[in-house]
Amino acid sequence: MTGEKKDLTFFEATAIVTGYGVGGGIMTVPYLTSLSGILPLFMLLVVGYIVSILLHLMIVEMMLRDDESSQLVEVLNKYLFRGKGGGIFTWIFFVLIIFGFYASLLAYVTGGGEILNTLISVPEWAGQVVFYAIAASVVFFGLKVVGISEKYAIFVIAIVVLILVGDTLLKPFKLDFNTTGGVKGGLALFGMIMFSFASFFSVPQAVEGLSWDQKKAPWAVIAGIGTTFVFILVITLMALGASGGSGVAVTPIAIEGWAEALGGLPFYLGNLFVLLAMLTSFWAISLALAVVLQERLGWKERIAWLVSTFPCLIIAIVMPYGFLEYMGLAGGIIGVLIAILMVPAYVVTRKRGVVKNPEWSLGFWGGWIFLAIVVIGYILMAVGAALIP
Repeated sequence: MTGEKKDLTFFEATAIVTGYGVGGGIMTVPYLTSLSGILPLFMLLVVGYIVSILLHLMIVEMMLRDDESSQLVEVLNKYLFRGKGGGIFTWIFFVLIIFGFYASLLAYVTGGGEILNTLISVPEWAGQVVFYAIAASVVFFGLKVVGISEKYAIFVIAIVVLILVGDTLLKPFKLDFNTTGGVKGGLALFGMIMFSFASFFSVPQAVEGLSWDQKKAPWAVIAGIGTTFVFILVITLMALGASGGSGVAVTPIAIEGWAEALGGLPFYLGNLFVLLAMLTSFWAISLALAVVLQERLGWKERIAWLVSTFPCLIIAIVMPYGFLEYMGLAGGIIGVLIAILMVPAYVVTRKRGVVKNPEWSLGFWGGWIFLAIVVIGYILMAVGAALIP
């Protein structure tokens, strides 16, 4: 990661937030919906979006109330982990976050290798190397290049989805509205929906990139997660409808089964979608991890870039776990940490933040009722992640 940090446009900041979440969980939501039911999907999507927006806007306000730190680890260290034992808790949180980051990055490298194996028939380990080379090289050049890359990748993804939707609606299409998964299936689905919306560590990048107009930061977050909402809904309904019409099973990386049901060119477009979605998430997550390493350990940019990207390639090659396993692990770790720490950190930052009157705040929506909703939502996310089959 190199080069000076530059301002982001509103679209680029929005794309970073979308790119963080659109790669992993969004691919497994259709599969989990097929086990739980479409009607629960509608309800859980709305609930998940509301809870996620509240939490992410809390993080926006936390960033705006601090005049130095640009990542959550250091904000927590400054405002929450105070006193004699505070440093110990900061390091524990830092280590757990590193595990969560790596679990997510491993999922994308593993999934990227599988997609390239499908598209160009290379061994999966070779596909992982190619995916890593493409993904890590973008992050090397820093925030502005990541923002631009995310913007164009999201645009291409949207075009691909529109083509796939059009082709799907011209083929046999059938949705089954029966609810089959029960409480366990609903929790697993909710856990992955929440994980799909989880863009916590991209928020500081969005706030930093929009420092030229801080009032745009919350709207970039709302738009970014809202874009993910639309992608989840459209992709899930299309994948399930195509499966019902063709008899092709919904796959764990659902767009693969969707594209197979359509056949021909859509098969390759579907896999291109998966590849781009995984790249966008890899870019956003590894950039966030690199900044965390820089701030916590004082490393130079290139060392932080290397450590934030290269280990996941080696682990992906030598460890046998699959995409869903890594997604469940990452979702569980992140859900527990956020549920336990972010809300109290937000409360403390509101009281002790260096900037007493930021350009934007949650106001009424940062009250105790809404804080309780967020805590409950993320605890259920962690429970759901543990129940993913």
